[in-house]
Amino acid sequence: MKKLTTLLSCLLCVCCSYGQSRVSWGVTAMTEGNWNMSDGKTAWVNYLEADLNVALWKGAQFEGAAIATYAAGKLVENSLLGYSNIYTDENKPFRLIQASIGQRIGSLLYLSVGLRNIDTDYFTTPSTSFFTAPADADFPIISNNYPVATFPMSAIGGHLEVYPFEGFVAKVSVYNGVAHETFDTQFHFRPSAEGLFSIGSLSYEYKTKGEHSANYTLGYVYGKIPGEGAEASFDRKTGLWGLVEQPFLHWRGTQWCLLLQGAVMTRHTSGTHGYWGAGLTVNGISNRKMMAGFAVNRMHDHLEGNEVGMEHTWLVPLNNWLSIQPALHFIYSHHRKDVVGLLRLSVSLGNL
Repeated sequence: MKKLTTLLSCLLCVCCSYGQSRVSWGVTAMTEGNWNMSDGKTAWVNYLEADLNVALWKGAQFEGAAIATYAAGKLVENSLLGYSNIYTDENKPFRLIQASIGQRIGSLLYLSVGLRNIDTDYFTTPSTSFFTAPADADFPIISNNYPVATFPMSAIGGHLEVYPFEGFVAKVSVYNGVAHETFDTQFHFRPSAEGLFSIGSLSYEYKTKGEHSANYTLGYVYGKIPGEGAEASFDRKTGLWGLVEQPFLHWRGTQWCLLLQGAVMTRHTSGTHGYWGAGLTVNGISNRKMMAGFAVNRMHDHLEGNEVGMEHTWLVPLNNWLSIQPALHFIYSHHRKDVVGLLRLSVSLGNL
Protein backbone atom coordinates (compact mmCIF):
# COMPACT_ATOMS: atom_id res chain seq x y z
CA MET A 1 0.00 0.00 0.00
CA LYS A 2 3.07 2.29 0.12
CA LYS A 3 2.61 3.58 -3.45
CA LEU A 4 -1.04 4.49 -2.91
CA THR A 5 -0.26 6.16 0.43
CA THR A 6 2.33 8.30 -1.37
CA LEU A 7 -0.23 9.14 -4.07
CA LEU A 8 -2.80 10.25 -1.49
CA SER A 9 -0.20 12.41 0.28
CA CYS A 10 0.69 14.08 -3.03
CA LEU A 11 -3.00 14.62 -3.75
CA LEU A 12 -3.54 16.43 -0.47
CA CYS A 13 -0.41 18.54 -1.00
CA VAL A 14 -1.63 19.57 -4.45
CA CYS A 15 -5.03 20.49 -3.01
CA CYS A 16 -3.40 22.74 -0.44
CA SER A 17 -1.16 24.36 -3.06
CA TYR A 18 -3.77 25.10 -5.73
CA GLY A 19 -6.99 25.48 -3.76
CA GLN A 20 -10.42 24.03 -4.41
CA SER A 21 -11.08 26.27 -7.42
CA ARG A 22 -8.34 24.51 -9.42
CA VAL A 23 -8.39 21.03 -7.91
CA SER A 24 -11.11 18.43 -7.46
CA TRP A 25 -10.29 15.30 -5.53
CA GLY A 26 -11.94 12.27 -4.05
CA VAL A 27 -11.07 9.20 -1.99
CA THR A 28 -13.39 6.18 -1.89
CA ALA A 29 -12.83 3.17 0.34
CA MET A 30 -14.97 0.02 0.40
CA THR A 31 -14.77 -3.11 2.49
CA GLU A 32 -17.19 -6.00 2.13
CA GLY A 33 -17.81 -9.53 3.36
CA ASN A 34 -18.96 -12.23 0.92
CA TRP A 35 -20.74 -15.44 1.95
CA ASN A 36 -21.86 -18.24 -0.33
CA MET A 37 -24.81 -19.60 1.60
CA SER A 38 -24.93 -22.71 -0.61
CA ASP A 39 -21.50 -24.12 0.29
CA GLY A 40 -20.24 -21.92 3.15
CA LYS A 41 -17.34 -20.20 1.32
CA THR A 42 -16.42 -16.73 2.59
CA ALA A 43 -14.18 -13.87 1.48
CA TRP A 44 -13.22 -10.39 2.63
CA VAL A 45 -12.78 -7.84 -0.18
CA ASN A 46 -11.29 -4.32 0.01
CA TYR A 47 -11.08 -1.48 -2.51
CA LEU A 48 -9.46 1.96 -2.31
CA GLU A 49 -9.62 4.63 -5.03
CA ALA A 50 -8.05 8.08 -5.28
CA ASP A 51 -9.24 10.56 -7.94
CA LEU A 52 -7.64 13.85 -8.86
CA ASN A 53 -8.62 16.51 -11.42
CA VAL A 54 -6.33 19.55 -11.81
CA ALA A 55 -7.24 22.57 -13.92
CA LEU A 56 -4.56 23.46 -16.47
CA TRP A 57 -5.11 26.09 -19.15
CA LYS A 58 -8.52 27.41 -20.22
CA GLY A 59 -11.00 24.55 -20.59
CA ALA A 60 -8.37 21.87 -19.89
CA GLN A 61 -7.67 19.62 -16.95
CA PHE A 62 -5.57 16.64 -15.93
CA GLU A 63 -7.72 13.63 -14.96
CA GLY A 64 -6.13 10.97 -12.76
CA ALA A 65 -7.30 7.95 -10.79
CA ALA A 66 -5.57 5.02 -9.07
CA ILE A 67 -6.89 2.03 -7.12
CA ALA A 68 -5.64 -0.53 -4.63
CA THR A 69 -7.34 -3.91 -4.11
CA TYR A 70 -7.01 -6.65 -1.54
CA ALA A 71 -9.06 -9.81 -1.03
CA ALA A 72 -8.65 -12.41 1.70
CA GLY A 73 -10.10 -15.52 0.10
CA LYS A 74 -11.05 -16.34 -3.49
CA LEU A 75 -14.35 -15.83 -5.31
CA VAL A 76 -17.09 -17.54 -3.35
CA GLU A 77 -19.09 -18.08 -6.57
CA ASN A 78 -17.44 -18.48 -9.97
CA SER A 79 -20.04 -17.37 -12.52
CA LEU A 80 -19.40 -14.96 -15.41
CA LEU A 81 -22.18 -12.60 -14.29
CA GLY A 82 -20.52 -12.18 -10.89
CA TYR A 83 -21.75 -10.64 -7.65
CA SER A 84 -19.07 -8.11 -6.57
CA ASN A 85 -17.94 -5.25 -8.80
CA ILE A 86 -14.86 -4.50 -6.64
CA TYR A 87 -13.34 -8.00 -6.50
CA THR A 88 -10.14 -8.67 -8.47
CA ASP A 89 -8.31 -11.98 -8.92
CA GLU A 90 -4.95 -10.49 -7.94
CA ASN A 91 -4.19 -8.26 -4.96
CA LYS A 92 -2.34 -5.12 -6.04
CA PRO A 93 -1.41 -2.07 -3.95
CA PHE A 94 -1.39 0.21 -7.00
CA ARG A 95 -3.18 0.27 -10.35
CA LEU A 96 -3.34 3.43 -12.42
CA ILE A 97 -6.76 3.46 -14.13
CA GLN A 98 -6.78 6.99 -15.54
CA ALA A 99 -4.13 9.54 -16.51
CA SER A 100 -5.41 11.79 -19.27
CA ILE A 101 -5.67 15.38 -20.45
CA GLY A 102 -9.20 16.61 -21.16
CA GLN A 103 -10.08 19.71 -23.16
CA ARG A 104 -13.50 21.38 -23.42
CA ILE A 105 -14.15 23.43 -26.54
CA GLY A 106 -17.00 25.77 -25.79
CA SER A 107 -20.22 24.01 -24.87
CA LEU A 108 -20.17 21.65 -27.84
CA LEU A 109 -17.11 19.39 -27.56
CA TYR A 110 -15.01 17.53 -25.01
CA LEU A 111 -11.85 15.61 -25.97
CA SER A 112 -9.61 13.54 -23.72
CA VAL A 113 -6.41 11.67 -24.61
CA GLY A 114 -4.44 9.34 -22.36
CA LEU A 115 -4.99 6.35 -20.11
CA ARG A 116 -8.72 5.71 -19.66
CA ASN A 117 -11.30 3.14 -18.49
CA ILE A 118 -14.51 2.18 -20.33
CA ASP A 119 -16.64 1.81 -17.20
CA THR A 120 -16.23 5.43 -16.09
CA ASP A 121 -16.71 6.73 -19.64
CA TYR A 122 -19.97 4.89 -20.40
CA PHE A 123 -21.59 3.04 -17.49
CA THR A 124 -22.19 5.56 -14.70
CA THR A 125 -25.96 6.15 -14.70
CA PRO A 126 -27.60 6.02 -11.23
CA SER A 127 -29.24 2.58 -11.51
CA THR A 128 -26.33 0.81 -13.21
CA SER A 129 -23.94 2.24 -10.61
CA PHE A 130 -26.15 1.18 -7.71
CA PHE A 131 -26.14 -2.62 -8.07
CA THR A 132 -23.14 -4.67 -6.91
CA ALA A 133 -23.15 -7.28 -9.71
CA PRO A 134 -20.55 -6.43 -12.40
CA ALA A 135 -23.03 -7.25 -15.19
CA ASP A 136 -25.18 -4.22 -14.33
CA ALA A 137 -22.45 -1.70 -15.15
CA ASP A 138 -20.10 -3.65 -17.44
CA PHE A 139 -22.07 -5.49 -20.12
CA PRO A 140 -20.85 -9.14 -20.42
CA ILE A 141 -20.52 -8.96 -24.23
CA ILE A 142 -17.74 -6.42 -23.62
CA SER A 143 -15.89 -7.82 -20.61
CA ASN A 144 -16.13 -11.46 -21.78
CA ASN A 145 -15.25 -10.96 -25.46
CA TYR A 146 -12.57 -8.25 -25.48
CA PRO A 147 -9.30 -7.93 -23.47
CA VAL A 148 -10.02 -4.24 -23.00
CA ALA A 149 -10.18 -1.46 -20.44
CA THR A 150 -12.89 -2.62 -18.07
CA PHE A 151 -12.34 -2.81 -14.29
CA PRO A 152 -9.59 -3.07 -13.10
CA MET A 153 -7.75 -2.58 -16.42
CA SER A 154 -7.01 0.56 -18.44
CA ALA A 155 -5.67 1.36 -21.89
CA ILE A 156 -4.25 4.29 -23.79
CA GLY A 157 -6.67 5.96 -26.18
CA GLY A 158 -8.84 8.91 -27.06
CA HIS A 159 -12.37 9.84 -25.96
CA LEU A 160 -14.65 12.36 -27.69
CA GLU A 161 -18.00 13.76 -26.51
CA VAL A 162 -20.29 15.97 -28.59
CA TYR A 163 -23.31 17.88 -27.21
CA PRO A 164 -25.35 18.77 -30.35
CA PHE A 165 -28.65 19.64 -28.62
CA GLU A 166 -29.85 20.02 -25.05
CA GLY A 167 -30.00 16.61 -23.39
CA PHE A 168 -28.17 14.76 -26.20
CA VAL A 169 -24.63 13.39 -25.87
CA ALA A 170 -22.71 11.47 -28.55
CA LYS A 171 -19.58 9.62 -27.41
CA VAL A 172 -16.84 7.80 -29.34
CA SER A 173 -13.72 6.18 -27.87
CA VAL A 174 -10.78 4.34 -29.40
CA TYR A 175 -8.41 2.35 -27.18
CA ASN A 176 -5.42 0.08 -27.61
CA GLY A 177 -6.87 -3.37 -28.39
CA VAL A 178 -5.39 -5.00 -25.26
CA ALA A 179 -5.62 -3.39 -21.82
CA HIS A 180 -2.95 -3.71 -19.14
CA GLU A 181 -2.65 -3.14 -15.39
CA THR A 182 1.09 -2.66 -14.84
CA PHE A 183 2.62 0.81 -15.15
CA ASP A 184 5.37 -0.21 -17.59
CA THR A 185 2.87 -1.61 -20.16
CA GLN A 186 -0.25 0.53 -19.68
CA PHE A 187 0.93 3.31 -22.00
CA HIS A 188 1.55 1.01 -24.97
CA PHE A 189 -0.32 1.92 -28.15
CA ARG A 190 0.46 -0.88 -30.57
CA PRO A 191 -2.44 -1.47 -32.99
CA SER A 192 -0.23 -3.56 -35.30
CA ALA A 193 0.43 -6.06 -32.48
CA GLU A 194 -2.50 -5.61 -30.08
CA GLY A 195 -5.24 -4.28 -32.35
CA LEU A 196 -7.82 -1.60 -31.61
CA PHE A 197 -11.07 -1.40 -29.67
CA SER A 198 -13.78 1.21 -30.19
CA ILE A 199 -17.00 1.92 -28.31
CA GLY A 200 -19.53 4.68 -28.80
CA SER A 201 -23.03 5.75 -27.87
CA LEU A 202 -25.79 8.27 -28.41
CA SER A 203 -27.72 9.25 -25.27
CA TYR A 204 -30.67 11.44 -24.44
CA GLU A 205 -31.22 12.53 -20.85
CA TYR A 206 -33.86 14.78 -19.33
CA LYS A 207 -34.56 15.92 -15.80
CA THR A 208 -37.56 14.58 -13.95
CA LYS A 209 -39.34 15.55 -10.76
CA GLY A 210 -37.19 13.28 -8.59
CA GLU A 211 -33.49 12.91 -7.88
CA HIS A 212 -32.57 10.83 -10.94
CA SER A 213 -32.96 11.77 -14.61
CA ALA A 214 -34.41 9.65 -17.40
CA ASN A 215 -31.80 8.23 -19.76
CA TYR A 216 -31.98 6.48 -23.14
CA THR A 217 -28.75 5.17 -24.69
CA LEU A 218 -27.90 3.15 -27.81
CA GLY A 219 -24.30 2.13 -28.41
CA TYR A 220 -21.91 -0.04 -30.41
CA VAL A 221 -18.68 -1.95 -29.79
CA TYR A 222 -16.01 -2.94 -32.30
CA GLY A 223 -12.80 -4.81 -31.68
CA LYS A 224 -9.90 -5.91 -33.83
CA ILE A 225 -8.05 -7.99 -31.27
CA PRO A 226 -5.36 -10.71 -31.34
CA GLY A 227 -6.70 -14.23 -31.91
CA GLU A 228 -5.76 -17.34 -29.94
CA GLY A 229 -2.26 -18.77 -30.46
CA ALA A 230 1.03 -17.26 -31.57
CA GLU A 231 0.26 -17.54 -35.31
CA ALA A 232 -3.40 -16.50 -35.11
CA SER A 233 -4.62 -13.48 -37.06
CA PHE A 234 -6.77 -10.70 -35.62
CA ASP A 235 -10.39 -11.43 -34.66
CA ARG A 236 -12.98 -8.80 -35.56
CA LYS A 237 -15.98 -8.66 -33.24
CA THR A 238 -18.87 -6.20 -33.32
CA GLY A 239 -21.90 -5.68 -31.12
CA LEU A 240 -24.74 -3.37 -30.13
CA TRP A 241 -25.88 -2.38 -26.65
CA GLY A 242 -28.66 -0.28 -25.16
CA LEU A 243 -29.81 1.15 -21.85
CA VAL A 244 -33.02 2.74 -20.53
CA GLU A 245 -33.49 4.28 -17.09
CA GLN A 246 -37.04 5.57 -16.77
CA PRO A 247 -38.55 7.15 -13.63
CA PHE A 248 -42.25 6.35 -13.62
CA LEU A 249 -43.64 6.98 -10.13
CA HIS A 250 -43.27 9.54 -7.33
CA TRP A 251 -44.87 8.50 -4.06
CA ARG A 252 -44.38 9.95 -0.55
CA GLY A 253 -41.02 11.48 -1.41
CA THR A 254 -39.69 8.40 -3.23
CA GLN A 255 -38.83 8.06 -6.89
CA TRP A 256 -39.37 4.72 -8.66
CA CYS A 257 -37.23 3.96 -11.73
CA LEU A 258 -37.33 1.17 -14.32
CA LEU A 259 -34.01 -0.18 -15.65
CA LEU A 260 -33.80 -2.01 -18.99
CA GLN A 261 -30.56 -2.95 -20.73
CA GLY A 262 -29.38 -5.40 -23.35
CA ALA A 263 -26.59 -6.24 -25.75
CA VAL A 264 -25.96 -8.58 -28.68
CA MET A 265 -22.94 -9.54 -30.75
CA THR A 266 -23.62 -8.79 -34.41
CA ARG A 267 -20.56 -10.70 -35.65
CA HIS A 268 -20.24 -14.36 -34.64
CA THR A 269 -18.32 -15.13 -31.46
CA SER A 270 -17.66 -18.45 -29.75
CA GLY A 271 -18.22 -16.88 -26.33
CA THR A 272 -20.85 -14.54 -24.90
CA HIS A 273 -23.24 -13.55 -27.69
CA GLY A 274 -26.17 -11.94 -25.86
CA TYR A 275 -27.23 -10.28 -22.63
CA TRP A 276 -30.29 -8.59 -21.17
CA GLY A 277 -31.15 -7.12 -17.79
CA ALA A 278 -34.16 -5.55 -16.09
CA GLY A 279 -34.50 -3.88 -12.73
CA LEU A 280 -36.43 -1.60 -10.43
CA THR A 281 -34.90 1.00 -8.10
CA VAL A 282 -36.50 3.20 -5.46
CA ASN A 283 -34.64 6.21 -4.06
CA GLY A 284 -35.49 8.82 -1.42
CA ILE A 285 -36.74 6.28 1.13
CA SER A 286 -37.34 7.91 4.55
CA ASN A 287 -35.39 10.86 5.92
CA ARG A 288 -32.11 8.99 5.40
CA LYS A 289 -32.67 9.01 1.60
CA MET A 290 -32.10 5.26 1.36
CA MET A 291 -32.17 3.42 -1.98
CA ALA A 292 -33.39 -0.11 -2.73
CA GLY A 293 -33.43 -2.16 -5.90
CA PHE A 294 -34.06 -5.52 -7.56
CA ALA A 295 -32.46 -6.63 -10.83
CA VAL A 296 -32.44 -9.71 -13.08
CA ASN A 297 -29.62 -10.39 -15.56
CA ARG A 298 -29.37 -13.14 -18.16
CA MET A 299 -26.28 -13.96 -20.21
CA HIS A 300 -26.17 -16.18 -23.31
CA ASP A 301 -22.84 -17.93 -23.93
CA HIS A 302 -21.92 -20.63 -26.47
CA LEU A 303 -19.08 -22.10 -24.41
CA GLU A 304 -20.01 -21.61 -20.76
CA GLY A 305 -23.77 -21.95 -21.15
CA ASN A 306 -26.48 -19.49 -20.17
CA GLU A 307 -26.56 -17.86 -16.74
CA VAL A 308 -29.19 -15.98 -14.76
CA GLY A 309 -28.44 -13.68 -11.85
CA MET A 310 -30.91 -11.94 -9.54
CA GLU A 311 -29.95 -9.27 -7.01
CA HIS A 312 -31.77 -7.47 -4.24
CA THR A 313 -29.82 -4.69 -2.54
CA TRP A 314 -30.40 -1.79 -0.14
CA LEU A 315 -28.18 1.26 0.35
CA VAL A 316 -28.35 3.00 3.75
CA PRO A 317 -26.46 6.33 4.11
CA LEU A 318 -25.32 6.69 7.73
CA ASN A 319 -24.14 10.29 7.11
CA ASN A 320 -22.92 12.30 4.12
CA TRP A 321 -19.69 10.27 3.76
CA LEU A 322 -20.45 6.81 5.20
CA SER A 323 -22.92 4.17 3.96
CA ILE A 324 -23.71 0.49 4.34
CA GLN A 325 -25.10 -1.75 1.59
CA PRO A 326 -26.30 -5.35 2.01
CA ALA A 327 -27.04 -7.40 -1.13
CA LEU A 328 -28.44 -10.86 -1.83
CA HIS A 329 -27.63 -12.65 -5.10
CA PHE A 330 -29.33 -15.71 -6.60
CA ILE A 331 -27.16 -17.12 -9.42
CA TYR A 332 -28.26 -19.94 -11.72
CA SER A 333 -25.86 -21.45 -14.27
CA HIS A 334 -25.91 -24.66 -16.28
CA HIS A 335 -23.94 -26.54 -13.60
CA ARG A 336 -25.08 -25.14 -10.22
CA LYS A 337 -27.25 -22.79 -8.21
CA ASP A 338 -25.83 -20.45 -5.57
CA VAL A 339 -27.10 -17.91 -3.06
CA VAL A 340 -24.52 -15.27 -2.14
CA GLY A 341 -24.82 -12.64 0.57
CA LEU A 342 -22.76 -9.46 0.57
CA LEU A 343 -22.33 -6.67 3.12
CA ARG A 344 -20.45 -3.55 2.00
CA LEU A 345 -19.27 -0.53 3.99
CA SER A 346 -18.31 2.56 1.93
CA VAL A 347 -16.52 5.81 2.78
CA SER A 348 -16.38 8.70 0.30
CA LEU A 349 -14.47 11.94 0.87
CA GLY A 350 -13.55 14.87 -1.35
CA ASN A 351 -15.10 17.57 -3.53
CA LEU A 352 -15.68 15.71 -6.82
